[in-house]
Amino acid sequence: MKRNIYVLILALITIGAYSQTHEVHKEFGQAWGGGASVDINNDGHLDFYITGQKNNPAPSPDSERWNRLYFYNPGTHDYDSTGTNLNVIDRANLDWADIDGDGLVDLLGAEHSWSNYHSGVYKNLGDGQFDSLGWPMPSKTMAAAWADFNNDGWLDYVCISNDSAASAVMINNGDNTFETTNTEVFDGLYFGLGYVEVLDYNNDGFMDFFLSANVDNVDKSANDDARVISDIFINYDEEPGNFFRAYLGKTDANTAGMIYMKGNGGVDFADFNSDGWVDMVLHGEGGSGTLEPSGGADIWSCISHVYLNQQDGTFADKPQAAFQADLRPLNSTGVATAAIDWNVDGHYDLILTGWNPPTVNTQSGYLYHGDGAGNFAEVGRVPGGSETVLLFNDWNDDGVLDYLVSGHCWDAMWYAAEEVGRTASVFFNTNTGTANVKPGAPTNLAADVSGRDVTLSWDAATDDLTPAATLSYEYFLKDGEGNFMTAPASFVGGDMDGKRHILKLGNAYLNTFAILQGLPDDTYTWGVQAIDASYEGSAFATGTFTVTNVGTSKIKSVPVADIYSFGNTLVVRTLEAEDALVSVYNLIGQRIASRNISGEFQLNLPQGIYIVSVETDSNIQTGKVFIR
Repeated sequence: MKRNIYVLILALITIGAYSQTHEVHKEFGQAWGGGASVDINNDGHLDFYITGQKNNPAPSPDSERWNRLYFYNPGTHDYDSTGTNLNVIDRANLDWADIDGDGLVDLLGAEHSWSNYHSGVYKNLGDGQFDSLGWPMPSKTMAAAWADFNNDGWLDYVCISNDSAASAVMINNGDNTFETTNTEVFDGLYFGLGYVEVLDYNNDGFMDFFLSANVDNVDKSANDDARVISDIFINYDEEPGNFFRAYLGKTDANTAGMIYMKGNGGVDFADFNSDGWVDMVLHGEGGSGTLEPSGGADIWSCISHVYLNQQDGTFADKPQAAFQADLRPLNSTGVATAAIDWNVDGHYDLILTGWNPPTVNTQSGYLYHGDGAGNFAEVGRVPGGSETVLLFNDWNDDGVLDYLVSGHCWDAMWYAAEEVGRTASVFFNTNTGTANVKPGAPTNLAADVSGRDVTLSWDAATDDLTPAATLSYEYFLKDGEGNFMTAPASFVGGDMDGKRHILKLGNAYLNTFAILQGLPDDTYTWGVQAIDASYEGSAFATGTFTVTNVGTSKIKSVPVADIYSFGNTLVVRTLEAEDALVSVYNLIGQRIASRNISGEFQLNLPQGIYIVSVETDSNIQTGKVFIR
């Protein structure tokens, strides 16, 4: 494939004068697809996989399931089409991780095709071919994501489904067999056009996940009668791998909620205000029961919001005067919008795409520069689309990432009449005046071992541009034989030490620590790297620690008390009238009360969700209470 098919240079005059170039690549045009920029063949260069519904050649008006894999060729500085047997295509949700430590990132892929699902775990063979591993996948899984949810060093995954009984968290037993868990936390909801992404929103070292989807149940009462869901599911720190819903969304029944719930849009997670906590930009459709759009407005309007993490389990809506009033991505695969340091100043910028009815009445893209304080200024219109795939690769080898956008577009600003429809183009990044320098490696590594549990810690790294608090971190863990238990999505050692295989936050997110629990006796090697806002990784710093048999510990999750609420009162009543320590925590793990009791305990609390721990001499029970 040659990238000189069509070159168009435009002078774009906007709020500030700036000039960019783009190339039209109609051969990549599709809709309702997905994709990823990822180093498939482990050569240190980002390749890309793109999927969707493709127009058949004229005169047929029908669409076809379509996908392509392209490897970067360092000899020709071009992208070569590579055959692949992957068949995850319709609204493909793709998450990548090296599940076996061979240096090749493997795929957890899911699609929302209503009748033709190809969701599964696929081992990457490095040549474009993938082996299906047959790992359990709940029926009608449309989106899934990797994480070590119970902090035992092994990758688990969460799946959301269009089957009301199927959504689940799959917990790895350590031998790549899995337990199906947490089905009840999804409240029997049928999810449509779903997306799920892992994050640590409360910086406690236990991975949470965010879910956005349509709610397809006729009876939506489990979702406060709202037509869509956007919420964080919080990992119990006392029982990692068990989740509860945060109920962040505004609804008719919860007008005090913090966020307007969205579906069929997208979400971008990053530290947008440089305070060391993950924030989010949420896009998509609201509608009935969500309080947005407000009465009288087009029910399908898509209003984007920047939500800043308040470090107490809540988010604050940061108004953005520069945002378009109604920009409709119409995408549920996490690749219609993006947060990345586009202008190489160390702060996350935003690229938002979609159909814009009120302003330009066509599909368009918009580039916003972030200031590191949670504010975004519009730079100008850029190539965009709806039902979009947005992928970042360095197309012209100038050291900065450009983007490929593919979707529906009739924007005459970027496409000639014969190029519109399901089309695509590459938009070149001309911010080459400042070279991004990868971060320094973390320092002062330590391992605090307590029985079979260990807390790994390090001092914050530094970067020439990205604020230290904004850096994310990726860690790995090897057993005594040198085998990866937790393999990173980066090269380890050698000339490419720390170079990333994917473009995403690290698996420790913004924490300068990682918690591991229940490790077998062994001597372990671990390492950690820093990742900046351009997704450049530092070299790894490494250390070792030893776990030895220290006997037994208290048994967790054994019922010792009734835990419930009555009005605004928390009630804890021990089952055997025995002495116990009751601790009450808010959503981010801050202890707000602790009492030694014998029999019964009551505490008046403001509205919210609380975690309650009841500890006796031999057992620990944790529970969730919702005070309305």
